[in-house]
Amino acid sequence: MPIIRYFVFVDGLLLALLFTADRYLPAPVEQARPSEPDRTIIRIASARSLPEKIVFDTRPRTDVPIIAQADPAPVVPQHQVREAIAAVPAAPAIEVKKETPVRAAAAARPHPKRSAKLQKRAPDRRLAFERADPFAGGWW
Repeated sequence: MPIIRYFVFVDGLLLALLFTADRYLPAPVEQARPSEPDRTIIRIASARSLPEKIVFDTRPRTDVPIIAQADPAPVVPQHQVREAIAAVPAAPAIEVKKETPVRAAAAARPHPKRSAKLQKRAPDRRLAFERADPFAGGWW
């Protein structure tokens, strides 16, 4: 098989190149780690200053005088209210006649393309093993 010979030959050649490069190239030098910055001198200053803190005093005020209670509203006798309501003329009764809306489409005119419309056909009922498509499993 030519493809297996190809992979054996190419893999052998790459392995030989790897060993040759390891033999003749100098060893890698260990990298010096970057020094950590001196974190004691890092200070962050903002050009903007925050607004002053707002303090809401929610305690009840003691310097405000207590408001005196006003006289209660005069009580209107109930019979005067009933007489006032009885004196108001009654609103005329409006008869609401409910009519069924007649739609223009409900007229008995025939539809011009009704005969050209295709009729829906009921699908044929078949069992799963009677399927004829290629993925049904019958041809393999």
